[in-house]
Amino acid sequence: MPVVGDRVSVQSKSGPREGVVRRVNGALVTVEWSNGGESTLIPAPGVMSVLGGRRAAPAKKKAAPAKKKAAPAKKKAAPAKKKKAAPAKKKAIAKKKKR
Repeated sequence: MPVVGDRVSVQSKSGPREGVVRRVNGALVTVEWSNGGESTLIPAPGVMSVLGGRRAAPAKKKAAPAKKKAAPAKKKAAPAKKKKAAPAKKKAIAKKKKR
């Protein structure tokens, strides 16, 4: 499958056409032809040939990450204190009104 920037040749009824791949979206390939036109197509197997790839840009060197200092040893946590369970709440009894 060609990638953006590849030079390609596509076989057609009128003869081979050459161009540069401008967009690839799934199976759809958009080619800008040498005559200035542009077409979007789904190439059949064996119809499109990659003539040459784009020039790969030199990879940028990444700065080496700064070395991290070792983390100080962690102190052991004191054992957790157990909390007493709160007493269960009693349901309020509705009072009847006197008339």
